[in-house]
Amino acid sequence: MKRLIYILAVVLLVVMASGCTSDQWASNKTYSGNGVTFSYPGTWSENATKTVTTPSGSNNIAAFGSNDEGFAIGSISASGLDTASIQSVLNQLVQEYQTQGYGASKSITVDGVTATMITTTSKDSSGYYTTIAFWVKNNSLYYAAYVSTTNSTQTMERILGSLKTT
Repeated sequence: MKRLIYILAVVLLVVMASGCTSDQWASNKTYSGNGVTFSYPGTWSENATKTVTTPSGSNNIAAFGSNDEGFAIGSISASGLDTASIQSVLNQLVQEYQTQGYGASKSITVDGVTATMITTTSKDSSGYYTTIAFWVKNNSLYYAAYVSTTNSTQTMERILGSLKTT
């Protein structure tokens, strides 16, 4: 009988503790427009106070965030280039970002293709890390940028894992 009471107490404690946490993905939202669809945290909005710096010469597709983190996605004009040339531009971009304080690159999959993701090795003057990913899809060069107070890439990877080009 004591063992049953102990087990019930543990189960009750676990249930109560799980109800006390907040999950920004609990009511996730979906963006669909400008040729892309993806899910993002339900606590974010398009009118976020945290903005994301995007690569120069890029075309912004969408940007969302909260007071302390933000995400932007866009494309970089590569008209007239073949896939190999666009891939070369991507590699040059990664090298440029790495000379600006980004760490080693990491490969992830975005919409069925390999993307290169890099994160700053230290916080900027405002206290934020930046993660940026580049990939080529349908002869277009895309980027996604994410800023937060931690250098975790979990949110960025979750958003990009849901991304589809339309």
